[in-house]
Amino acid sequence: MSSAADLTTRSARIRLQRGRTAVEIAPGVGGRISALELDGWDLFRRDGWTDNEWGSFVMAPWAGRLRDARFEWDGRTITLPANEGAHALHGLMTAVPWQVTSQGVHTVRLEKDLPTDVWPMGGRLVHTIALQPTRLVMRLEAHAMLEPTPVIMGWHPWFRRRAVRLEEASMGLAPESGDVTIDVRPLRRLDLDEDRIPTGLLLPPRDDPQDDVLVGLTEAPVIRWPGGPRLTLHASGAQAWTVYTENKDGVCVEPMTGVPDGLNGGVLGDPPVARALAPLSATFEIAWG
Repeated sequence: MSSAADLTTRSARIRLQRGRTAVEIAPGVGGRISALELDGWDLFRRDGWTDNEWGSFVMAPWAGRLRDARFEWDGRTITLPANEGAHALHGLMTAVPWQVTSQGVHTVRLEKDLPTDVWPMGGRLVHTIALQPTRLVMRLEAHAMLEPTPVIMGWHPWFRRRAVRLEEASMGLAPESGDVTIDVRPLRRLDLDEDRIPTGLLLPPRDDPQDDVLVGLTEAPVIRWPGGPRLTLHASGAQAWTVYTENKDGVCVEPMTGVPDGLNGGVLGDPPVARALAPLSATFEIAWG
């Protein structure tokens, strides 16, 4: 295992491997999963124009866009850094270094405290990543530290639009699968305004999600690459999923414990709250085979 100092750098990686399946974790860049390799296929985007566009990163203590970068909590107005026009996108964890608190052959545990200068309630996030024989299991916990705190959390995986064969790519070739397909079956989608923030209305789902927030899934989402792998996504604690397909290089299927702007309420009501001795938790599994 690398030293703690080494693991805080952007280039540091921890690799977990079982036969021809492997994941790489970047503790210094949001504690994200930077690569997923399955039976010789490379399935995650490994780079992007910003840190919101590659790997699979944690969204917390909110997911998606928070309108005007603020919300009301316990009689206070909490104002956060705006990073998407006037709004705040995907929480506070996407690019900051996480601490590796334990590592086994097939598991890694990372922790990160919420910064009290911008999140005065405080709190601690714990992310456990385990590579099992037929699935990748990620578990998030949100612990109250100073006082009760609202937390919406989720994962933002970037799947390649066309999976790449690693062995041929290493020889300068770039054989690819066909275009990815996503099978997701929700009961409703949230109406979004021009800033892609929920209006409070629910609409029927559409056959070709583009940047859709979906609720009431009747089956686990399935991702397929023609000529390549098939993945099934399971998420306990997920109250909503965002499906994003507008990027030419990748697609996203994101489980969340609340909806965008959910710290301000919305169709799911008040956000979840972590309290002393009563942490919040959620699990995301990417399964194959």
